[in-house]
Amino acid sequence: MSPRRWVVAVRAAIPGPRPQGWQALQQAVGLAESGVPRVDLVADAPRVDGVPADAAAWLGRALPENLHLHQPPTPQSPPVAGLRFRAALRRLRSRDAVLLCRDPRVAPRGWGRVVREWHVQPHPGLRSFEAAQRADLHVAASLGIAEDLRALALPTAWLPNACGLDPRRAARRATLPPAPDAPVIALGLHRRGGLDAALDAWADPTLPPLLLAGRDQGGVRVGGWAEAVAARGLSDRVRLVGPRWGSERDDLLDGASAWLALYPEDEQTRRRLCPLQVADALGAGLPLIATDLPGLRAQAGEHPVTWVPPAPSPGVLAAAVHEARASDRPPASASDWTERARGLRAALLSCETAA
Repeated sequence: MSPRRWVVAVRAAIPGPRPQGWQALQQAVGLAESGVPRVDLVADAPRVDGVPADAAAWLGRALPENLHLHQPPTPQSPPVAGLRFRAALRRLRSRDAVLLCRDPRVAPRGWGRVVREWHVQPHPGLRSFEAAQRADLHVAASLGIAEDLRALALPTAWLPNACGLDPRRAARRATLPPAPDAPVIALGLHRRGGLDAALDAWADPTLPPLLLAGRDQGGVRVGGWAEAVAARGLSDRVRLVGPRWGSERDDLLDGASAWLALYPEDEQTRRRLCPLQVADALGAGLPLIATDLPGLRAQAGEHPVTWVPPAPSPGVLAAAVHEARASDRPPASASDWTERARGLRAALLSCETAA
């Protein structure tokens, strides 16, 4: 029998600048819209750092009536934040409920089922891993992490991140030709050299404007990004536009001609990369230029992507941008969070049947 109640637990602010909170909210909304009668979301207090003040505004639409958000009214610091978080979970704990969490230490006994989401490589031998083994189902957001879990003989499902954009706007966007001077949008290029690679390529004056969306937590690095842009004399063509969530992200994409996603190549990124922005990019109805890595190819499937090698030369990246912008816009084919929630519920039911 399908459980009538799911509890999603995340140690992140909702709303807040960390992607963990955004993903947890999307997953909870997806579960609520997939047919679960009641979904409870336990999170930290809002941290308004470039994001709206309430969850509905952050999402860009009203929350489902069967989704209940539990969080303290004001931000707390450790250890008080952790104590209140666990107390909220204890109040919701039930043999009739499924707990979905990333951190197994918040899953004491007493739940009907525990589902553990993995976004990092599992490390057997750690105390936290011993706790994680008690989960009934292990969900991996990348194929490589799923392979790691299966090698440990754990019940595993591979469910890539889903698209959190408005599907109607994405479908409409895929049918509209871009303006000749429409900019390229990028998120996350500050990580490990991606920003430098993009700025080197944008020395080519034939490239359109580049919009860098997003901001690290607390805005610690954003000054360095602005200095890097200014040092190359690109301030008139490369612009930092800050965080964009919910309908604001769709607004930004409506005026874009392509999406750029660059990552380094190392042991983790080759197989275990699972960025939320790639799922959004695949469902945006825009051409995507992305680093050619096995994990990203697995997530893209048959979706058309203009692939570039890791650490591409400026000429190679510039040519790829021109190629993508000249191509037909692809269909917005990525699954949404409601579809992912149905897959999650089916995987848990299959796991229970097998047991």
